[in-house]
Amino acid sequence: MAPKLPFRLKQVVYTLSPYEQSIIGNWFKNAPMSLQKKISENCFTVGLFGVAPVAAVVTWAEDYKEKEKLHSRF
Repeated sequence: MAPKLPFRLKQVVYTLSPYEQSIIGNWFKNAPMSLQKKISENCFTVGLFGVAPVAAVVTWAEDYKEKEKLHSRF
């Protein structure tokens, strides 16, 4: 026999009528402003953890290839 849970589990189910279209219309209307706000709030984080590592790897790879080219030259 399964042990009893100390509390009752409750569920909430959200459904949308197939005829309700105002929710989707509002999303498309507010999406550009929402995306602009998210990007401006997180630009430091994206730059620090997204762009900086990629730039570092590209710089390292270019330097490595240049050193390899100069090494095999002689």
